[in-house]
Order: sequence, then structure tokens, then C-alpha cells
Amino acid sequence: MKTNAIVRVSLGLALLAASSISSPPRAGEEKAKRWPEEIEKALRRAGDNRVELEKALKTVPGEQSKGMTFLIANMPPRDLRSLRCDFLLSNVELAYKVRKESPWGAKIPEDIFLNDVLAYANVDEARDSWRKELYELCAPLVKDCKTSGQAARRLNETIFPKLKVRYSRERKQPHQSPKETIAQGRATCTGLSILLSDACRSVGVPARLAGTPLWADKSGNHTWVEIWDDGWHFAGAAEPDSKGLDRGWFTGIAAKAQKDSPRHAIYASSFRRTEVLFPLVWAPDQKEVFAENVTDRYARAETAKPKEEGKAALTQEQTERIEKAVKAYFAAGAEERRKWGFDVSFDRLLARHEEAVRRVVWKSYREAPQHERVKNDFAQNQVRFDKYTSAYTIRKVGKRPANGWPLFIAMHGGGGAPKQVNDSQWRIMQNYYRDQPSVGGYQYLALRAPNDTWNGFYDDYVPPLLANLIRQFLLFGDVDADKVYLMGYSHGGYGAFFLGPKIPDRFAAVHSSAAAPTDGAISPRTLRNTRFTFMIGENDNAYGRRERCEAFNKQIEKLKGENKGDYPVEMELKKGFGHGGLPDRDKIKEMYPFARKAAPRHLTWDLTDAVVDHFYWLAVSHPAKGGSIDAVIRDNRIDLKTHKVNALCLNLDGRNLDFGKAVRVFLDGKEKSLKVEPSLRTLCESLLERGDPQLGYTCRIELNGENK
Repeated sequence: MKTNAIVRVSLGLALLAASSISSPPRAGEEKAKRWPEEIEKALRRAGDNRVELEKALKTVPGEQSKGMTFLIANMPPRDLRSLRCDFLLSNVELAYKVRKESPWGAKIPEDIFLNDVLAYANVDEARDSWRKELYELCAPLVKDCKTSGQAARRLNETIFPKLKVRYSRERKQPHQSPKETIAQGRATCTGLSILLSDACRSVGVPARLAGTPLWADKSGNHTWVEIWDDGWHFAGAAEPDSKGLDRGWFTGIAAKAQKDSPRHAIYASSFRRTEVLFPLVWAPDQKEVFAENVTDRYARAETAKPKEEGKAALTQEQTERIEKAVKAYFAAGAEERRKWGFDVSFDRLLARHEEAVRRVVWKSYREAPQHERVKNDFAQNQVRFDKYTSAYTIRKVGKRPANGWPLFIAMHGGGGAPKQVNDSQWRIMQNYYRDQPSVGGYQYLALRAPNDTWNGFYDDYVPPLLANLIRQFLLFGDVDADKVYLMGYSHGGYGAFFLGPKIPDRFAAVHSSAAAPTDGAISPRTLRNTRFTFMIGENDNAYGRRERCEAFNKQIEKLKGENKGDYPVEMELKKGFGHGGLPDRDKIKEMYPFARKAAPRHLTWDLTDAVVDHFYWLAVSHPAKGGSIDAVIRDNRIDLKTHKVNALCLNLDGRNLDFGKAVRVFLDGKEKSLKVEPSLRTLCESLLERGDPQLGYTCRIELNGENK
């Protein structure tokens, strides 16, 4: 691989705003010693209330002084002029107390704790002394929870019925404080969200409000809650989902949010001062509540279409220049592309407008001339890899969603049987899973195995065959790249069990019925970020199917216990059933809400063959069974642990890196000093490699791993 995006840089760390404020002088120090300038400015704005704030600064215990300085440095003016010493001391004391006693407290980053646990308010609600009362209510409810995410889910399920609080438009005001909402017994989404956020904070769970002033389809506004559990997740207040966080009725409409449109973006509230204001629908002229623009987490890059105006949009002239240059690159031969160089101005545009440039490049890639053979195969309802060719049938169910068609790929039973048997099984699969138009539109594809062998759907040629099938539909089938699903029964179920862990980066969800894992062919550890379910009958004991499923599930349960919140994998053991007739024909309805995470922060890749050489944003040039990579990205720090991997490649972009900051890579404990910059050529090369807009990347870092 070429290293056109690799350069050196000196290391640097961003300083948190709070940590840049030195601790105030303790009681008894020299009176002449001044407060840090940021604190002094806040004290001057406090007017007659300065004495209360100085008292709080002087009397707060030393281990809590950083929290007190953070609050006073970031307080809105009205709080500086009104909040008393006792209120602040109590708030700080209780916040530090729950941090020490909660199982997740030590794992909370300092900046998250200060901003999203310690803060006494979310937006401009009345300043209640809510922390003690909510702690007494909530602590017993979450006493057996091990993670902050579990605790947040428990509170969302329990506090509203316990407090007899419900949703109602008859509330007195939208931004009610917890005590106001509890007293009335009703609130709209903002009041409910404030109550849930403060309940979470009362037991040390980082939480904040999120919302949009107006949905992109202009159907209204909404507010919900974001929860920190090794990353931000969301939940609708008083709208718990039994399947976990990151679910809600608004996920579809949120996917249409527009990052660069102030009215249609999604914001998360921040007590810390930022350069962004949180839009208060009930007080549009208020300028004292700050925010982060978090649209990217809700609106998928392919489908989020910001207005072509302002700093974050390309001009028409820029778009046309990029299109012309990229089309020339894609039209060139392989040898010419190896020597290709783009104007450096395109790289600068990519750095500033990554998603807009990605859309332009993907459009140009789809229109490139080298897809003729794939286009012909698409017209003939077939896909090929090497000497293997699979036919398929395809039909549309319901209406096309705004982001493109979800694609369900279904694999038939049979296997090592005469051709007519497998053809018959294929015909059954064409109508096996029942249509579910109520959940939304999708395409249903029944795939014929490329041969009539025992392992027709689970051999080394199948992953690249499936990758080619998905590429085909992304190019010509108007398919949503983040909503591709895989499912199968018996022989096809073995294929799902094989392909799901092999190439999970291709799927939103995978389901296997009446099948089992093939020993040594896959690893459960690769399913860290992918929804995977498998159904087995209680009496399905041929070839050790049930026993092998139970052994696989035991490994999964161990991984879940060690990695809270990861591994969304479930076994479904059906009592009284054997190999046939399992109750799985409505699986599409269950799978449909899931969307792929194309750029997750934590990856675990156990290499189990010499074929699959890409895994999300990781790649190896010479894959071999027995190798493994564990990779984590947090705040521009990349930690890599490898085993039997000599050379690996990190394929990154603005979804997991801030190119304005230094990047530190720790490879098997050894630090690498790197500077990385986005490259248009790298983006084009990656689309040629992966054929998927969300698996295209803008920066490539090549590393030599440890030979262990």
C-alpha cells in the first residue's frame, strides 16, 4: 500500500478549559493573592453576590476545588448573581460522593464528570436543590447496576411511574425543573428530559439534554437525553426501550438532520462555555446556554445533506472542480492511477468539508466506467466472484425510505444435495420471511448458493462474493449502505453464522436459524459492534448443533460481562422445536430498526482465514489465521494490541479523528509520533477497495506490528 497520507508531527495535547484554571487559595492564605483571571472575571460579574462565591471557593474541600472553580468559571450571569454558597457546596459535595461510590465513577473522564455530572443545571430551568432528593430516590433503584448505561436505562424505566409523572402538553412551561415537574405530575419532552438527566447525575451517571429546534421535515421540535457509557448514547425520556439505549421513535427523522443548518441540526447542551449556543425554542433570544453540535452521530454521512451555503458547504464551482478531477481518476487505468496526484487544494477542501466531498466522490465513483460488468450482472440478477456465480431474486416491499432501500439478503437451506433440491429450497426462501410493509420499505433478496456442496454458503469464497453483491446494490440498487441485513435457515443459517463474524462491518444485523458455528472458522470476539441473533430448537441435536450454539453463547455471555454495553448478540433457544418449523418468519420486523455502525471506536478482530483483509477501519496486507488486533480510538489516541500481525493499516477519517489535533498511536505499548492529514486520493482509493461510501476513508496510516 502507498503511504501518501503519512507525515510526522510533534505531539500535543488539548487542555481542558477547566483544568487550565488553577485552584483558588484556601482559607488562611495571604489576602493579597489574586484569583485566576477567569475566576476574577466571574466574580466581577457576580455583583453583590461575590461574597457568596468567594466563600464557596475558600471553604470547598481541597479535593473538590477543581469542581467549584469549574462551576464558577462557567456559570451564566444570572447564577453568578443569585446562587448561594450553601447551594454550591452541597451540589459539589454530593457529586464527588457519588463519583467515588458508583462502580463506573472511576472510568468517567474528568471533563465529562465536570460538565455532565457536577453541573447543577441543563439549560435555563429554575435552579432546584434536586441532587439530594433524587439521590435518595434513585440510588436504591440502581444499586445492582454495573455500568452507567445500565443505570440510565433502569432510571428511565422506573422513576416516571414511581413519581407519577407523565407526558402532557398541559404543563405550565416547557423547561420545568425537576421539582416543578414532580409537583405537577406532567411535562413535555424537555421537562421529562431535564428530570431524567438530573436523576442520572444524582447517581453519578453523566447525562445531558439533546434536541433539535426543528426536524428537517419541519414537523416540530424535540428534546431527549444523552448518556455517557464509554461514549455518548441516547434515550427518549419516559420512553424506555427494552432492547437498550440508542433507540427511539425519532431515529429515522433524526437521520435527516442537517449539521450546517442552525434550525435543523441536533445539539447537546453544555455547562462548559463553547462557541455554539443551545437553541431554546421557548426563549429564542436567550444567549446563556451553550452546546455541542452532535448531528453527525444521528445523521448518517451519506444521507445528511446540509445546505450548500456557509463555511461547511462546497460552492458549485468547488463541487464541479472535484467532480471533474475525480472522474478523470476513476476513468484512468490502474497503472496511471498508481502515479496519480491531485491538486493539494482538494485535500484542504476535504479537511474542511469531509462529508460534502465524500458525497461528490461517491457519486463520481458510481458513475465511473469500470462498473459495466457489475451493471450487466445486476441486470441479470446474478453476482460473481472468481469462478463462482450466484443467482438471486429481488423484490421491493413497501415504499422507499428517504435514505434509500434497506436490503435483506436471505440464504436458503439444502447444501450437499442434488441441484433440484437446492433449487427447491431457494424457491422456498424467496417467500419464506413474511413481508413487513408496516415497518417501512425494503428490498428482499433471496440468494442461490453458487454450487450444491455441503458448505456452499460458508467457505472462503463466500465473503468476497457477498461483498460484491452488496457493492452491486450500492452502485445500482439505490440501497442504504448502513441498512444491509443477512439471514438464513439451516444451510443458509450456517452461512449467516459464518459471514456475520467474518465481515460484520457489512451488516446492520445478522440472524441465523437452525444452524451452528463452524468450529475454528469464526470468532465471537469480532461481533463487538454488530447485532447478531441465532435461533436453535431444543431438540436440534444433529451434528451437535444445539451443543455448539450453547458453547458459542457461553463465550458471548463472558464477553458481555467483560465489555459492558458491547456484543449485542442473543441466542434464542426454542423449547419443543427440532430442526424445522422454527418461529422466525417475522425476523425482518425485529431486525429492521438496527443500523450499521461503520466507524466504531473499539474493534476486536480475530483473523480466522487468509481471505478477509479489511475489518471496519483496520486492514492487513497478509491476513493469516491466528492473528488478532484490538484497537481503540479515544480523543485522538489510538491504542493497538496485536498478536501475530506484522503489518497493519489504519484507515481513518473525520468520524474518528480530529485532524486539527495531534494523533498518538500506541502499538503494543510503544508510542508512535504521527501527524495525519486527509487525502482525496486516499478517499478515492478506498472506494475502489471497498465499494461502500461509509467504508471509504480519507487517511491511511501504515504500521509494523509485533511478531508474537
